[in-house]
Amino acid sequence: MIIYHGSNIIVEKPLYGFGKTTNDYGCGFYCTEDPELAKEWACVDENGGFINTYRLDTNGLKVLELNE
Repeated sequence: MIIYHGSNIIVEKPLYGFGKTTNDYGCGFYCTEDPELAKEWACVDENGGFINTYRLDTNGLKVLELNE
């Protein structure tokens, strides 16, 4: 599975606890399967941003598909 994280910085290795506490669901590392949504998250001001891309190995995981 490919997931995306929009940010004003390049995030090579995601770490929990460095997000904004004012996010909708609190401090966390938010990702999406939609690169266009990640673009929106990345460009919150005139300085632009980055779309960080990650490959998530879901083998052996139980995944709950909320959109089905």
